[in-house]
Amino acid sequence: MDILVQIKAWSQEHLQAHLFVVDVEQKLGSRKISVFVDGDKGILLEECRQLSRFLSQKLDEQEYGDKPYTLEVSSPGVERAMKYLRQFGKHLGRELLIKLKANSELSGKLISLDSDRISIQLKDNKKGYKVSEPVIKIINFADVAECFVQVSFN
Repeated sequence: MDILVQIKAWSQEHLQAHLFVVDVEQKLGSRKISVFVDGDKGILLEECRQLSRFLSQKLDEQEYGDKPYTLEVSSPGVERAMKYLRQFGKHLGRELLIKLKANSELSGKLISLDSDRISIQLKDNKKGYKVSEPVIKIINFADVAECFVQVSFN
């Protein structure tokens, strides 16, 4: 079994129900393995630390590789695109940049989601979100290529 697939399986086995693996990656030729974990309400540093210890122990038991490796367990952070609909819930009310598979982009505030769709209030170029008649767009999650949370320091 591929080591990255195995790490994802071990992680899923170890994590509490409110936490989930977003991605496990290792760049070609690198000895660094990155495990990105998220939660329905975010993830705590201590939860990352516990998973890191658990995975390190598992890798040591498997005698993974003949050279030292680096294992990094963290949240995906805002610079990485959200991959799963489950990640959207904690971002209700926040602004998103959504790149659709149809090669278009939308910017708007996440106002709701259900099992396979999200609803956003589109941002007016001049008035922002302070418009008398907001424009709501419903987007099927299957149509989303990438979605990023927009960080605002206002």
